[in-house]
Amino acid sequence: MLYPDAPSWCEISAAAIAANIANLRRGLSAGTLLGIVVKSNAYGHGLVLCAREFAAAGADWLVVNAATEAQALRRACIEVPIYICGPLFPEDASVVADCRAEVAVSDEQTVEALARAGRASGNDIGVHIKLETGTNRQGVPPGEALALGQRLQALEGVALRGLTTHYADIEDTTEHDFALGQLQALNEAAAAFRAAGLPQPVVHSANSAATLVCPQTHADLVRVGISAYGLWPSGETYATAMERHLAAGNEDMPSLLPVLNWRARVAQVKEVSEGAYIGYGRTFRAAHHMRIAVLPVGFYEGYDRRLSNVGQVLIGGVRAPVRGRICMNMAMVDITHIPDVRPGAVATLLGSDGEDQITAEQWGRWMNSIHYEAVSRIPPAQPRSLCRNHLKI
Repeated sequence: MLYPDAPSWCEISAAAIAANIANLRRGLSAGTLLGIVVKSNAYGHGLVLCAREFAAAGADWLVVNAATEAQALRRACIEVPIYICGPLFPEDASVVADCRAEVAVSDEQTVEALARAGRASGNDIGVHIKLETGTNRQGVPPGEALALGQRLQALEGVALRGLTTHYADIEDTTEHDFALGQLQALNEAAAAFRAAGLPQPVVHSANSAATLVCPQTHADLVRVGISAYGLWPSGETYATAMERHLAAGNEDMPSLLPVLNWRARVAQVKEVSEGAYIGYGRTFRAAHHMRIAVLPVGFYEGYDRRLSNVGQVLIGGVRAPVRGRICMNMAMVDITHIPDVRPGAVATLLGSDGEDQITAEQWGRWMNSIHYEAVSRIPPAQPRSLCRNHLKI
């Protein structure tokens, strides 16, 4: 056990990270750089811990959402190129300059603030113009991108480095016509930049799903998020990848290994009489005499309240269903069918134990949400540690 004195903890597999990076790189088009997204605390896996491992495994770029995340990586002495993909405010510009990060922009005000910060630092800040091609969130309309690029080119302190967009639904469907239309808009904008004599930018758009199933999107750089952590973006992405590999006569599907196990120690074992209730709101009533284990995790610790009466954990490799509502700091699970459970026993909330595993995809279904949310909302306060070898519990 990694944390004999901790009530709950996360284990991060270095071997899984290295294997995922190797498998993803094998599928890239020639000359395409591999960017790994570590935003949102590395999708809940631990920002600095995972960024170090991704860099060691050969990631060409690290992608974050905010300037503060880039700052945390530089303070940890991580020197891989960093791209900030999320919205920036003018007051973030000096931090961007200090971090030597490159950034996505979609408005002139931010470009001018970055230029001032670049001049003050003595180094140009690399800027990637973000195109709005179909998500209607961050981005500049394609018809306005060239003018922004020309304005950027006239300023000292910034340098045009990239042209980018983001797909609206490529992981949600097995038909990718809409995404390919977005790609066409991006490629047309890149051609217009070249025709205008602007520096040829790094063109990038591919997220995990596009990287796995649409090689035509790879371009100069891919930005792989969820798949770097061993999770398929969606069932549709998996089905499309399977179909493509079978059609090519190649049954060797990309192998993705989940990186995270989340565990907790049993705090108490108690008897529950037939007819007694468990938890707030009396939402579960024992139909027979039961034994339950109390776990010291609740929605504050990231164990989502939507798992109440539907979630499961593993104890000794056996599934134990959640009974009653998830509390702020506790959850109760049924161990009537699992003999010899004692306080201090290890429960696996997410991940593998013996021959079974609780997957993030299962969590997503139980929560009526998606597996991205299941992992990314594990709070930073949960201890995380890197495992160099497989741990048996």
